[in-house]
Amino acid sequence: MAGLSSLILILSLVILAPVVVMGGFLLYCIWAYASVIRRIFEERPMFLPLKLTPEDVGEPAEFPSPQGLTLRGSYFKARTDSRVGVLVFCHEFLSDRWSYAPYLDHLRDRGFDIFSFDFRSHGRSDVDPKYEPLQYASNHEVDDLRAALAYLRSRPDRDLAGFGLFGVSRGGGTAILAAADEPDVWGVVTDGAFPTRGTMTAYIIRWAEIFVRAKWFLRLVPRFIFSTLGDVSRAGTERNRNCHYPSLERAVERLSPRPWLQIHGTRDVYIGPDIAREFFACAREPKEQWMVAGAKHNRCRETEPDDYAHRLEDFVDRHAPRRPLAEVADESEVSSFAGAASPGRVVAPGLVANVASPVTG
Repeated sequence: MAGLSSLILILSLVILAPVVVMGGFLLYCIWAYASVIRRIFEERPMFLPLKLTPEDVGEPAEFPSPQGLTLRGSYFKARTDSRVGVLVFCHEFLSDRWSYAPYLDHLRDRGFDIFSFDFRSHGRSDVDPKYEPLQYASNHEVDDLRAALAYLRSRPDRDLAGFGLFGVSRGGGTAILAAADEPDVWGVVTDGAFPTRGTMTAYIIRWAEIFVRAKWFLRLVPRFIFSTLGDVSRAGTERNRNCHYPSLERAVERLSPRPWLQIHGTRDVYIGPDIAREFFACAREPKEQWMVAGAKHNRCRETEPDDYAHRLEDFVDRHAPRRPLAEVADESEVSSFAGAASPGRVVAPGLVANVASPVTG
């Protein structure tokens, strides 16, 4: 009996020892490095966001955020007789609503209304005195986008079929976070979007490889150590800035059945292609990925302008809730669509497409 007890004790020590050692190592890392990681996390990247002087200022709009801030935007009507759908533009960090033009303005010629707005503390929207934004999508940006969608639903010319979302960098992350819980979003396109947790973990591992000479030791450290260290560091920023950084990985898992087009540059030095591919792997079908060769962060459109426009047109043409008759190839295609969509074709939960009779207004 004594021998059995001794054996159980030895086995318990063998099992618990690695757990105790790993836990102690994690606590040491938090004590030694969490404040450093937090400081780096809060640094703003050295890049120049797109700034434009508008020629077409559209129809001005104002709407409240949940916190009572006044947010401002512009509504741009399609340059066609009938409306195919409504697209909402989410600008990148430190940019503003006018940056929509080189990305989406050409789609107005294909029947799309465009709504672009300034996130809080950007452009002409009110500054939030209780929140200093960073390049990461927080609950406040998500609140702003949801407020924009609520405004669109309240318009006399609202589109009952819903919205497509287009976002650049932080705006793309915000679009994913909002779309995951909005049943009337019929599609999402992102350019340079990135997950906060995944990006932090990748950077922490990269820093560890620089400062720790024993590479063999790093290979033994489980990934969750680096992720947890990032979580603790990020929590300090959340408390300090009165915000929360939601999980993009969990949100993109819930995006289906809404289609997602991910656009990312292969020479993005801020958000490496490996981060983008791992993020893309979190999503379920339907999803599409375009890695733009030679493009840097938020520079895919400038690197391949023609292909960029064509791919975007193809995506929204396929997934928009309606099709203008001019886009239908022949009568047989009209009949097949109409037969499959009687009285309408289901595109996403709560969405119905009327192919044969485009809706105006």
